Amino acid sequence: MGRSPRFNGYLFIFFGTLFLFLAIQSAGQSSGWDVITIVLIAFAAFDYFLGFKFFVAAARMEQNKRGK
Repeated sequence: MGRSPRFNGYLFIFFGTLFLFLAIQSAGQSSGWDVITIVLIAFAAFDYFLGFKFFVAAARMEQNKRGK
């Protein structure tokens, strides 16, 4: 049996926060926005998007269980 969508949502939000933290650290060590910082922010945004998508999927699954 696979993991629940809610668990995957938390996992992606965690990784998004980790990438965001690394991007902030990277911007602080360099002179500002460089390629690595932008790539890390892009990964963080993608992970946040997937995390919220999994939360919506979990809510819909729960709603479908109650409706039946």
